[in-house]
Amino acid sequence: MGTVNAVDGPARQAFISDLVSKDQLPSAIALNSGIFNSGRVIGPGLAGFLIAFVGTGGTFIVNGISYLAVIIALVFLKIEESRPFAHKNPIMAIKEGINYSYQHPIIRTLLLYTAMVSIFGWSYTTIMPVIAKNTFHVDAKGLGYLYSATGLGSLLATFLVGAYSKKIPAILFIVGGNMLFSISLVLFSFSNTMIVALPLLFFTGFGLLAQAAMMNTIIQGIVRTDFRGRVMSLYILMFLGVAPLGNFEIGWLTEHLGISWAISINCSIVMICAGMVYTYQKVIRQAYQNYKRLNPEEIVV
Repeated sequence: MGTVNAVDGPARQAFISDLVSKDQLPSAIALNSGIFNSGRVIGPGLAGFLIAFVGTGGTFIVNGISYLAVIIALVFLKIEESRPFAHKNPIMAIKEGINYSYQHPIIRTLLLYTAMVSIFGWSYTTIMPVIAKNTFHVDAKGLGYLYSATGLGSLLATFLVGAYSKKIPAILFIVGGNMLFSISLVLFSFSNTMIVALPLLFFTGFGLLAQAAMMNTIIQGIVRTDFRGRVMSLYILMFLGVAPLGNFEIGWLTEHLGISWAISINCSIVMICAGMVYTYQKVIRQAYQNYKRLNPEEIVV
């Protein structure tokens, strides 16, 4: 499954630029990044309800069948793919993609920040079944309600990023979303009733997706076309590839310190990272201006 995601994820992210015109690209990128990110929190909510009705095995079967709709849609897509770039040695191509991402100040910063959010932010979803069972004393259906509250917030964030990504400063989505996510999640970790927990999870999902979707949108909006696939491969690595580290880390903290302390520590780390991005935004912007001056051939969307 990891191998499939490693091939499929970057291809789907890079493919969006072939489906729309250049003037539609910013909105398409924002919508695509929102859908990509929100699927990570909406899926578990749907799974919770399915498990309650058809069992765990049935849920896996339904999930597999659902991919047929996507495959059929892809078969009927008619596009003219341009292939202006010569095929290079795979190792050299990967090396060039890493060098490009490292030298680009904004892409480098956002990739590192994405990794930190993936490890210390998204990891809370790993212990949600434990929270549902031990704190709220609910079954798979109740867990589905908890995930669905997060998913609803994610959907709202997806809409707002797609509609206002060009009107509201990106730093507000990133840092503001980070603060809303962290505060809401910490408060949720200390709650003990569903009435309080569900609204807090709504804001948790909203804040998490607002920052995640905006980071994806920025990266895709400024990357050179010939590096898009390779940069999105690195993004998938930072977004999904390092997530198991966070799952192990929050599981270990929960076992030794408890749920509330584990979530609080992780949220504190995420907030510190967002604070650093905000503090150094002028330095990052200046470094980007210098980068563009040294790379005048680069076309920025």
